[in-house]
This record gives sequence, structure tokens and C-alpha cells, in this order.
Amino acid sequence: MEPSRRHAALGRAPGDLRADNPAIRDAVQIVARAASDEAAADQAREEYRTRAMSALEPDAAIAPLLGPDEHVLAVRRCAMFDRRQPRPGSDAPAELAGDLYVTSRRLVLVGRLTLAIELAEIEDAVLSGERLLLVMRDGRGASLDVARPRLLRVEIATARALARS
Repeated sequence: MEPSRRHAALGRAPGDLRADNPAIRDAVQIVARAASDEAAADQAREEYRTRAMSALEPDAAIAPLLGPDEHVLAVRRCAMFDRRQPRPGSDAPAELAGDLYVTSRRLVLVGRLTLAIELAEIEDAVLSGERLLLVMRDGRGASLDVARPRLLRVEIATARALARS
């Protein structure tokens, strides 16, 4: 069957891309997730301007790692953490996975290995596609693959501001 007849038989014109195309369907889902994440980030930004982030009840994984007066502010399950410039001589893998906790003082990844970054060490957090890139004051960097990276960026920024005050 020639292309124009095949499209006519399917009820669409040549060049008409529909949701039955897996690539288009996936792209639509990614755009929808990003839009939802952006809306949640905007809402959180507005909310945190008028009231502080609420502390969450620490779970069994993070509770023993918290310091005095340190509180859990946000959690991302199943986070992938990729260090861009691991310390020389470090035998720890560059990529780690686990649950990421934003506390009032640190980012803590709890998985097979535990990794902590003081909020004061973070120079900037920027989005690159669907990843959150962290730039540290000493030039190191990390890439976070997490659910809702835009909202996480707002949560980290708010926790950093609280830690400085």
C-alpha cells in the first residue's frame, strides 16, 4: 500500500504524528512531567516566601545520621548522584544511588554508601534538561537524577537560605 493510502486508511494525513508513535508519546509525557514540576516549584517558591519549610519526620535510614538541631526538609527516593570530579585517590564510585535527603544543614544520599554535602559547600544548583547540576565552592560538581528536579532546586535554595540565617 502506498504511503498516502496507508495514512488515509488510518484516518490521518501524511506527516500527522499521533500519540501512537512511542517517541511522540514519550516526549509528551516528559513535557507534561516538566510542566507539572515547574508548577510545583513555582508554588513552593511562593509558599516559602511567606512561611518556612516544614520539617519532615525522619525515617529510620536518616534519623541516626542527623546532628543536633538538624531537620529533614525534603526527600527524593531513588536518586542517582554522579560526582563530576571525585577526589583524587578516592576509591568510592563516581555514581551512587539511594534516597536523597535535604536537611537543614546538608544533602545526604543514603544508599549502599552514604554521602553528605554541607549546604554551605554548594555554590549553585542549575537545571540541565531533567538533571540538577550542583556546583561546589571548591570546583567539584555533581549531577542529580531525581524526580521533580525543579522543585528540588527550590527546596535546596530554601534550605541554603535557612542555613545562612
